[in-house]
Amino acid sequence: MENARKHGQAATELLVMFGFALVFIIPLAFLFLSATSNEIGKTSLMQAKATARSIADNAGEVYLQGAGARKYVVVNYPEGIKGASVADGLVMLSMDVNGQRQDVVSATFANLTGNLTGKRTAGLQTIKMVNVGGYVVNVTYVQ
Repeated sequence: MENARKHGQAATELLVMFGFALVFIIPLAFLFLSATSNEIGKTSLMQAKATARSIADNAGEVYLQGAGARKYVVVNYPEGIKGASVADGLVMLSMDVNGQRQDVVSATFANLTGNLTGKRTAGLQTIKMVNVGGYVVNVTYVQ
């Protein structure tokens, strides 16, 4: 009987130690996952800013080259992209970052028109830019 009590006490102490370990490990795991999610969101937002800036800069270059100039640009859309648009010298990317809608806008001196609407997924996208008549740059996806 004495032996059975010692085994029972050892098992109980082991369970209590595991319980204390879980009490400390679970909150740390949630904290780590939360911090990681925030950093991924920041990275996606920075990638979207770089993408919008690249489209705006290249559109300005095509505008300066004059009528008939064209250029194909490959950009990388980040995770969470919901849509894109161009109008009146602005390139706008809409995203979902950590459950919140974020719009990234980049300006250019070129007069922009075109269609960047439609469902797009994260990853590489090829964009065509054509200077029409020397005064407007048409920006569209390459299918």
